Amino acid sequence: MSTPQSTSSGNLSKEQVVGLLGHEQRRAIITYFDQKTTDRASVDDLVEYIVSSGLKRKNPSAEHRERVRIGLFHNHLPRLADAGVLEYDQRSETVRYWGDSRLETLLKVAPSDEYPI
Repeated sequence: MSTPQSTSSGNLSKEQVVGLLGHEQRRAIITYFDQKTTDRASVDDLVEYIVSSGLKRKNPSAEHRERVRIGLFHNHLPRLADAGVLEYDQRSETVRYWGDSRLETLLKVAPSDEYPI
């Protein structure tokens, strides 16, 4: 997306950048917004995107979707929010993406296996 809202990369340390890109679900969230023309999404949209991209299951179960949802609420969205990349409202299950140009650029130029999980 790299909108005018994308934060400058000066706020994140190298360790934070590597940490944020160190899990496939956080990479998928950033990629989702980078590919879309909006800066808002529902958690359901993110869950479906994550389940359908990158995971090798042909027919993911409801249980798998729920594990992804729980991981978003209890791990990945808070980490991205703490870094200032997005904000999320657990009550309305909505996410607003602020972005970070360094994260977006690294995801485009570096293979995901360079960021160990």
